[in-house]
Order: sequence, then C-alpha cells, then structure tokens
Amino acid sequence: MKKVFGFMRATIVAAVLGGLVSLSPASARADDLLTIGSDAPALDVEHWVQNGEGKFGKVTKFEKDKVYVVEFWATWCGPCVASMPHIVETQKKYAEKGVQIVSISNEPKETVEEFLDRKVPRSEKEMTFRDLTKSYCLTTDPDGSVNESYMEAAGQNGIPCAFIVGKDGKIEWIGHPMQMDEPLKSVVEGKWDRKAFADEFKEQQEAEALQMKVQRDVGLLLRDKKFKEALEKFDELTSPVKSPEMKLQFAMMKLRLHQIASSEQSEVAKTLKDTLAMASKDPMMSNQVAWTVWEMTEQGQLKKDKELLGEALKVAQAAADKLEGEPKAMTLDTVAHLNFGLGNIADAIKAQKAAIAIMGDKDEYKAFLEELEEEANKKK
Repeated sequence: MKKVFGFMRATIVAAVLGGLVSLSPASARADDLLTIGSDAPALDVEHWVQNGEGKFGKVTKFEKDKVYVVEFWATWCGPCVASMPHIVETQKKYAEKGVQIVSISNEPKETVEEFLDRKVPRSEKEMTFRDLTKSYCLTTDPDGSVNESYMEAAGQNGIPCAFIVGKDGKIEWIGHPMQMDEPLKSVVEGKWDRKAFADEFKEQQEAEALQMKVQRDVGLLLRDKKFKEALEKFDELTSPVKSPEMKLQFAMMKLRLHQIASSEQSEVAKTLKDTLAMASKDPMMSNQVAWTVWEMTEQGQLKKDKELLGEALKVAQAAADKLEGEPKAMTLDTVAHLNFGLGNIADAIKAQKAAIAIMGDKDEYKAFLEELEEEANKKK
C-alpha cells in the first residue's frame, strides 16, 4: 500500500532522488539575493504583446510615485492562467491610482500569440485570452534576461510569481499574485510596512536558497554515486539550520538519502527517531514520519525494530487524537499498519474500522481490513 503526502516541494524531492537542478550562482547565494527593499532591476522585455488597449507605455525604468506589479507566467502554467481573471480585476481597480501590471513570459512570441487566440474555457461570450487580458500589459522575453534579473536573482523557482515595485523603485513584496491584494493596497495607500515584511521574507528566502544549494551540491554527488560524500555534504550544509520546520524538512530529505545510499541500519534508525521527535508537535507531519517508519520496514529497507515501530505508533496515535476528517482517517490507517507490524491484530482492526467509519468503504482501507481479519482468524 502506498500513500502520497504533499510534505516537501516536489522539486526538492526530485533533486535528492537523483535529479540535478541547474541553478545560477546568484540563486544559490543567500547574501546576494534580490529581496525586499532591493532596487527593482530595469526591465528589458523584448515583446510587448498587450498594453492595456493603449493605456500603458513600455516600461524600462520605474517612474517615481508609480507602483508596478512585475508578474512571471507561462502559457503552460495552469495556476498562471487561473490567476489571469484576478490580475485583470486588479489592474482595472488600480488603473487610475498609478498602478501598472506587467506580466512576463520567457516563451517565443508565437507561442504567446497562439495562446491568446484560444478561447477561455466556460466563458459566456466566447471570449479569447486576448480579450481577457487586454486591460494589462502582457509580454514575453524569450532571451530570459528579465527572468534572470528577477526570478533567478531572488531565488524564486515557481510561477506565477509577482514582484510589487513601490513608489521609490524598490521591491516591496514577492509572492503569488493571488495573495497580493492586501500588500498592493497598503503599498498604494502608503501604509505598507516594508521592514516587517522584509524580515519575515528574508528568513524564508534564505531557507529556500539553502534548499537549492543542497539540491545542487548533494545532487552532483548523487549523480556520481558518491553516497557517503553526499551524506557528509548534506550534514555540513544543514547543520546550522535552527528553524524547527526546516530541520524537519531536512530530516525527511536525509531519510531519502539513506534509502538511496543503503546506509547502515543504525544510522537510518537514529535519523528516524530524531525525525519522529521533531514531527511529534505537528499531527500531519507525525503521520508522514510514522508512515515512513512502517513503509521502510515493510519494504525491507529497515530491519524490524519493535522499539522504533512502538515509538512511531505512539506518535501516530497522538496525532490521530488531534485530527478530524480525512487526515484523521489517514492517520488511523497508519496506526493500524503499525499495530499490525507489532503483532497487535485486535488493535489494528479497531483502528482500521475507525478509519473506514470516517472514509466509507475506500478500497485500499477495506482491503487492509480484510487482510487483518484473515490474520485474526488464523490465530483463533
């Protein structure tokens, strides 16, 4: 049985599991990051496809006392396309308040033009994307120069991503365009606390920069099958981390590294115990780590360790007591598997029935219950 959890960014997991992420030097150095309070780089956009029906001119340098939103998107990016109506409404709302939105793709102009001629799904008036986005500046920069000076320089990996440039030409906010309403309003009204957000964002940004450095440096060693060196490099890079959330993320990454490197059982068990202790404060994370203990044991990647299974069971049961709905059912399913691993068949059946009571006769849950009941019958 296999569970899928959205614990870590897929890009990080993929890199650790054998991929190799190509990063620019700027994106890997936290000290050099473009961040909140930095001067916004000039725009060198190649193709201005939409210009707000003539309301907006091309932007290279940012004018004083005007506010800009520089947003990065792509035609293939579902969330980018889904954000378009919101961007339209935002531009219309602030058009008369000195706000200009510039959306930038790095695809060929032909690709963008073709996309704009497509019809918007479920639109009432057979509207095309060209019609939809005509109120703001939609552009493309195939040489990637603006992407490099913004996205890579700021260590941002995902799109859509928006940068709010304030009235003094400095970056006020970076994030998903669907979350920019309050920051943009405050910037326009002159009420934005740039320093407070900068402190918060810098910590997050530095953590992401470290994640990217781990991807790159450890990924290179994994590519060359230098597993011992990869683990040593991983410990060297992550040992200074103090954030509990980040420590937990890196602990989970280390478990995957152990799997790849076929590490000594004692090393794997120690990492699992440490990770369980860190995860115990977060019910969802508790379930993730407890399931990992079971999964690694079941798949033979870890010798059966009743003490470790018992610790995982204790953490999972405590988490289940705090959760509701589907997360509770998933955690009860984990509890059932761990009890099964420990030979506690009656307790396993009880937990699995409780999970099914929440989820209904979900096939995989029902199948495991049948397996448990067969096991119980054998012991009669």
